[in-house]
Amino acid sequence: MTIRHFRIFAAVASCESITKAAERLYVTQPTVSVAIREMEEHYGTRFFERISQRLRITEEGRAMLSHVLHLLEQYDEMEKMFRNPDSQGLLRVGTSANVGSGYMAELTAVFLRRYPGMQIKVRVSSADSLEKLLMDNQLDLAVASGAFHSPSIRLKLLFSEPYMAVCAPGHELAGKTVFLREFMGYPLLFREERSGAYEVFQAAVAQAGGLVEPVWESSSQEALLEAARNGLGLTILPLRLAQEEEKKGRLACITIRDFAFRSPVYLACHQHKFISPGMKKFMDFAVERLQVEKETQGEEIPLSKEPLSV
Repeated sequence: MTIRHFRIFAAVASCESITKAAERLYVTQPTVSVAIREMEEHYGTRFFERISQRLRITEEGRAMLSHVLHLLEQYDEMEKMFRNPDSQGLLRVGTSANVGSGYMAELTAVFLRRYPGMQIKVRVSSADSLEKLLMDNQLDLAVASGAFHSPSIRLKLLFSEPYMAVCAPGHELAGKTVFLREFMGYPLLFREERSGAYEVFQAAVAQAGGLVEPVWESSSQEALLEAARNGLGLTILPLRLAQEEEKKGRLACITIRDFAFRSPVYLACHQHKFISPGMKKFMDFAVERLQVEKETQGEEIPLSKEPLSV
């Protein structure tokens, strides 16, 4: 198999059409058809099938596509590096909402001042979405809180962020110390279920014998803040954000006597991702700026050992 075969395969998977793939690659339709047939014969499986006059990728095709995209990315990176050694290129970095609002802007700004030749494109999304983008090679790496599940994602723990329970200033629990069971008895406001921090919180509460049943779920952090400010329920926020809201008089903190929650913040990338010089600079810089726990410095945390603090 050649790079040409893999480029044709990736184009067909993207276009879901032999004709459109041929147009994109400026080759003939028979050329595309032959390349796909040669790949299927070589690997002894079908990568595409026709359903209702449309070309659909099979499960085997999806598995192959993941490898093909990473192989092509590594090949293109190699070509760019050795044909133009001074070119540092564009970094595509994903981040979760909490990290994006609290750390990513400053991290990116300081990095670009240190390395003015670099370019960074940032995407803020849920941990679930970021994991899919890393798997599909639409992101180079991510700095995100919460849980990642795929064994193909390599993780480096940067730090564990403490969270604080909050409510409206006029709420009956404002400024009080309560037990977890009492806190869970009030209406709860949380990010959507696929949010990394929320998923880790669910697991931590389950370990403590509780069950999270929010009355309000939102992909917007600001929407949850507004709901909490208006007394619609209780939520948890990163400690730094909770303290800022309390200082401004917009929210009040609640201490939970028998429960403490911290969400891990990871540096993540695909295990087969080629680490370019630009990526290496950013990864080292993220560790330098964000990895504040000396005992975990440089430690890669396996998925089976993700910390859940209760």
